[in-house]
Amino acid sequence: MAEVVKMPKMSDTMTDGVVAKWHKKVGDKVKSGDVLAEIETDKATMDFESYQDGTLLYIGVEEGKSVPVDAIIAVLGKDGEDYKAALDSAAPQPPKGGASESTTEEKKAPAPITDKAPAATQAPPSGGGGGATSLQL
Repeated sequence: MAEVVKMPKMSDTMTDGVVAKWHKKVGDKVKSGDVLAEIETDKATMDFESYQDGTLLYIGVEEGKSVPVDAIIAVLGKDGEDYKAALDSAAPQPPKGGASESTTEEKKAPAPITDKAPAATQAPPSGGGGGATSLQL
């Protein structure tokens, strides 16, 4: 069965990546460890190696385009295999039965944050008299 290849998270701060260059083209044989593409991250450009063996059936991102981490960038499988089923099964599925309450609540704007702290009140000095505090042991 064909397997999708997703944009990897190559650093802790990476949220998206740019496919700088494809080293393989559709129809090319790929072995585990072969460099599929060069990926530009927020910090560097790195080689992206395949984890699977197979034939490159589909390229979903053009060179120079940015995509989020975990987005489908390619599909590998057997030569001549239908890659569309792999794309369909890997695509996010909408919730069944319409929008749920949790989805609706997530879309609500958060309550505004005020920067006003409650006014501090000063307590009257204890121990009576000159305002000096004494500690008895």
